[in-house]
Amino acid sequence: MSQLHRGFQVRQNKPWKIWLGLVLLLGLMAVLFYLGREYQANELSRLKLERETRVSQISELESRNRKLVQKNAQLEGISKIERDAYKLANQSLIKLQRELLTQKEELVFYRSIVSPNDAALSVNLQSFEVRKKNNQSQYSYKMILTKNGKGTQKIRGGAIVLIRGESGGSVSELKMTDVALENSGTVTKFAFKYFQVFEGNIALPDGFEPFEVEIRIKPTTKKVKSFSETISWARVLSEGV
Repeated sequence: MSQLHRGFQVRQNKPWKIWLGLVLLLGLMAVLFYLGREYQANELSRLKLERETRVSQISELESRNRKLVQKNAQLEGISKIERDAYKLANQSLIKLQRELLTQKEELVFYRSIVSPNDAALSVNLQSFEVRKKNNQSQYSYKMILTKNGKGTQKIRGGAIVLIRGESGGSVSELKMTDVALENSGTVTKFAFKYFQVFEGNIALPDGFEPFEVEIRIKPTTKKVKSFSETISWARVLSEGV
């Protein structure tokens, strides 16, 4: 009986250990809570700093972009000014060249009119030129005839203008009166005291490639000789005769 009684022992609980455990647990939770708050605060500060850095970078890039756009606009403006100045200078040069050419033509023209009194009465082909129009097969033409010799006698007659070219692999010729867009009956008839200008428009057939022009001057006035001239199409088209 005494031995069985010894197997049962009554142990007293120690409540201070329980309280100590609770205190330690609460302390650990407080430490974790504090550390969590610190971590969140640090992360928030880091994110705010990164955001401010991104905003600053975006602002700087936008500023640089605005400056580049302004600089590009200025360069384009300068380039446009230079182009406009070059264009105006080129136009002025072309105008002066044309004026000079016109003066030379007028000089030759009036020299041919004011001919010596003892010069024989005759007709002179002063110029013949052709210019391409917007339509692929249409051209404008201009021919000037002048008189050599004294007096105010009119010279009458007609001119035959033949345009030779290739069509379908063979050579053919066209009368200007047949391809004239205006009244063909008066295109090449002349009657003048000093000079006469012929102007008009022609339309060549499709597939016709001109290579020369023959101009036959046939006066009906007595003692005025007929003559003919053949000129390449490239010459009359680019510069006139």
